Amino acid sequence: MLRIGELAALAGVTTRTIRHYHQVALLAEPPRTAAGYRLYGMADVVRLIRIRRLTALGMSLPDIGRVLSPRQDLREALADLDADLAREEEAVRRQRAMLAELMHTGRDPALTPEMGHIFAELEQIFPSHPLLERERETITLLEAAAPEAARALTGVYRMSMGDERLQRRMWDIGLRFEALQDASPDDPEVAALAAELADALRPFMDAVSAGDRAAAGPGGPAGAVAGETLSAMMVGSLSPAQRRVVELLTP
Repeated sequence: MLRIGELAALAGVTTRTIRHYHQVALLAEPPRTAAGYRLYGMADVVRLIRIRRLTALGMSLPDIGRVLSPRQDLREALADLDADLAREEEAVRRQRAMLAELMHTGRDPALTPEMGHIFAELEQIFPSHPLLERERETITLLEAAAPEAARALTGVYRMSMGDERLQRRMWDIGLRFEALQDASPDDPEVAALAAELADALRPFMDAVSAGDRAAAGPGGPAGAVAGETLSAMMVGSLSPAQRRVVELLTP
């Protein structure tokens, strides 16, 4: 018979670990001597070694308890563990592939790969500017709260790719919109910019409207509430003159 220190040394664990296994009922309490010392037999040694090896495989203590239960088939339990590890391995593989892509391209991880590529192209055409960051924030919010509308807006960006004249027109409009930060809502530039923006967006309005309908459809009331909350958040971040441009664009 072995005392707890001898069992720990033989199994390659600490006495504290053994006491924890007792507390969680993974290892049965052995008989004690008259002086109160635990005494362990060979069955305890074998079980403790099995527990140690299963924890090294990444199995949780509750799962180990089920695996070592007399009612559980060991091969079946290990096969389940192997399947879990395979899924985790695939998840890690995908994460590493994404990290490699992000390190290679420098893409903002908050953006989808397609939008990341689109913004990379825009950054090649236009200098670094707060306008690009505002556009990134808009897309990020839409993808989180209204994914269908985000996909529609992605389509708008996609259609503009390769049309540098249109891109430069939209960039100019964006700069003018940013310049309204400190303007009065009554500034003549407000109405002029709203008209210019409406004209530029006219070819894409059908796509955006379709995206809005899709976002309101499958999402149900919850999707509609999320969209309304998002709209209020985005409009609330604008200056009075910028909000007036949005109001003039709204039918």
